[in-house]
Amino acid sequence: MGSIHARVAAVPTERRDSERTRTECPAQLHLTSGSRFGSLWDLSESGARVQVKNPPRPGTEALLKWQSHEALCRVVWAHDDMCGVVFFRPLPRTMLDETLRDAPKPIGPTATVTNIPLGQKRSRP
Repeated sequence: MGSIHARVAAVPTERRDSERTRTECPAQLHLTSGSRFGSLWDLSESGARVQVKNPPRPGTEALLKWQSHEALCRVVWAHDDMCGVVFFRPLPRTMLDETLRDAPKPIGPTATVTNIPLGQKRSRP
C-alpha cells in the first residue's frame, strides 16, 4: 500500500485592513517626479485603488488628492493602468462619507445573474 500525502494549502489572508467602497471620481497622484491624473476607483479608511497612465512603482510615496481631500500614501502594487495605495494614517469616516456622497452615481441597473438572459444573443439596432 502506498502512503497518502496530504497537501496543506495556506488559507489566503485578507490584505486590506478595512472594506473598500466602489466610487469613481477624478484624482491626482502627486509624486516627486510630477503629477499623474486619473480616477479614484475605490476607497477605504486604509487605502485606495487609483487608475492612472503609467502608475508609479510599488514603494513610491505620493500625495493622493481627490475632490477636496488629500492623503499621504505609499504605492503597494501597480499593474497596467491601476495601482493600489495604502495611507500612512487612516482616513476619518467623515471623509469617506463625503467622498461617497459627492461621487457621481452609476447610471442604469447593476447586472446580476437574474437580469441577464442566458443563451440569447443581443439584438442589434
